[in-house]
Amino acid sequence: MFIIRWLGRLAQNYQRCMMIFMLGFSIFIIGLAVFYLSTQHMALNPLLAELMVLVGLFLVGVGIVVAAIGYFSLMYYRWYRFFKKK
Repeated sequence: MFIIRWLGRLAQNYQRCMMIFMLGFSIFIIGLAVFYLSTQHMALNPLLAELMVLVGLFLVGVGIVVAAIGYFSLMYYRWYRFFKKK
């Protein structure tokens, strides 16, 4: 119940929800780029490559969570507007 109320308060501003979603998507893309760049360092320095993989996976995970919060708040806003009209 707390999560639904929190999403409801977050969904009051549509632009903020879209900004949160885009921030999560950007973090996700940066994480994928770091993960991809780690393959180029595998032959030169394996420890650096493994650390880059760890950082890349962390950024991908954080990006997914932040984008999901933004998406769910956008979805809540759309449902609220749809059911309020009827």
